[in-house]
Amino acid sequence: MSSAWIDLLNLKKPLKFNEFLVNFNTELYNAKPLPNDIQKQLDERWNQLLSIVKPGRVLYNESKFRLHSIDKKMNDDDNSFHFVLNLGLTDYKSFICTQQQSLPTEIRQHITEDHLSHPLGVGSILITSDDFIVLIKRNSNCVDSPNLYDIPGGHAEPKNLKSYSQENIIEEIHSSTIAECVDETNVDRNSLLIDSSFYVLAITRNLNQYGRPSVESCLRTSMTSQELQQRYNLQTQSEAFESTELKFWPLNKISDLLNPSSTIISITPACHATLTTYSQLRTKANGDYIQKQKSKDCLTVDEEAMVLRYYELQLKDFCEKFEPPMTKMAIAVCMQYFKRFYLNNSVMDYHPRDIYLICVYLTCKTEELRISIIDFLGNIKNSTNIDQTADIVLSYELLLIEKLDFQLVIHTAHRPFEGLIIDLKTHYLRDNVNDADRLRLTGYEFLDKTLITDVYFLFPPSQIALTALVFASVKAAVNIDEYILKHVYGSLESIQMQKIKETIKLIANVVNTSTKFKKSEVKQILEKLEKCYNINNDPRSDEYKKKRLEQFQTITDYEARNLP
Repeated sequence: MSSAWIDLLNLKKPLKFNEFLVNFNTELYNAKPLPNDIQKQLDERWNQLLSIVKPGRVLYNESKFRLHSIDKKMNDDDNSFHFVLNLGLTDYKSFICTQQQSLPTEIRQHITEDHLSHPLGVGSILITSDDFIVLIKRNSNCVDSPNLYDIPGGHAEPKNLKSYSQENIIEEIHSSTIAECVDETNVDRNSLLIDSSFYVLAITRNLNQYGRPSVESCLRTSMTSQELQQRYNLQTQSEAFESTELKFWPLNKISDLLNPSSTIISITPACHATLTTYSQLRTKANGDYIQKQKSKDCLTVDEEAMVLRYYELQLKDFCEKFEPPMTKMAIAVCMQYFKRFYLNNSVMDYHPRDIYLICVYLTCKTEELRISIIDFLGNIKNSTNIDQTADIVLSYELLLIEKLDFQLVIHTAHRPFEGLIIDLKTHYLRDNVNDADRLRLTGYEFLDKTLITDVYFLFPPSQIALTALVFASVKAAVNIDEYILKHVYGSLESIQMQKIKETIKLIANVVNTSTKFKKSEVKQILEKLEKCYNINNDPRSDEYKKKRLEQFQTITDYEARNLP
């Protein structure tokens, strides 16, 4: 099924909606009119569809945006790229007649690419706070993709605009994506994390429908799957007639859903393409390594995740026992170095047992923990060859810096959390500093738990810090409601306040839902890793030493030829 889809434009990374531009021109980008006799036959087919009356079937014609093409435009200020959507107008009737319906050859042969409707669709992977993807089962009487599971989606609506300005059109694409999620699933509009977790994954064309385009995005809600199911059961959403049930699919099991040999549930091509894109963004490093090695005995994405979680715990334990003691902030920085390294690198390419040591050594420098290499190595217990370990640390340091794109400044939640504690003492707990100290101690317990989650990839440090404070106030039984209402929420509107509350709820859920695994499972995976990791990147191997010697010789030869 996935082969029936192609990326209209490979975005390479998720983009915000404001990174798109629009060139709206009905003269250039509308579809060309069909010959009169062909159009008449299509009109007759449309009228036949209208005459079919079925429960839950709604079919009417509305104006849509027509996507003609996409251009790539460089921003001269920072060399970044914008993507220009070249749009005209079409309507739903034209889409149904030219792209959705199977037509006799005598009609189809007259319909060229320029005649096709290509209405710009919108769709979104909606992810619950307990990490489930929301799928809707389309009603059997739907004209488009009946009885199949799909992600929430529809079209941007030109009728909603007073003018076709670039800003208005982009806003309509943005808002219609949200509206479709609400109208089809009954998700609480205020629970959607639009500011922090809403981005475009890709723009795709459905080749099963002659290239029908759609802007596919990702959106999170602070509602759990159970809470969303309860709201859906109320059937109060405006488009309840389009679906018959919700299906919640585990986020970490997307590959099972996309498996062509799987017959668990049938999904639409649009759903398949979007989930494939999302899965590819999460698994690119794993896929690149497997393709490079051309081996079937590699770790899966889930196995890599388990290895990383295991070494994250090892790293955290190493930092906490380090001498001289590392600050809480330094430990957090070290953990983020490790996590960021493996965003774009596979554990099979660079073994975590080495990388986590380099992360600690680099952190000692960036966080100004002055320590010699000899003293650093003294923290490594049970090392059989201390000289070899020193060589690994020194040879990998520049590699780590390079893989981090030379961005060594890490913003953690510890500094804003301390700011909140100081502010709390100043405005509210001046006469009871013991309560503030209890909040600090309990808040640090929460921040400690964030280090073995991916919460820093999802939320800014200030929001994590505020969540830690709220969490601490509940656990330490210190009432700070007045402080929160007056000094944190005081200047906010009710909608903004609600968004922050929902964000706090989601952060707390992510942090308190830790990944669990059995030691026996990890042991088997680590044994598998020993057989498939890239020995050419292992400083202990002869291959690596030979490669380093060749690099050194190349540099020496260059200096001999070019330097005085």
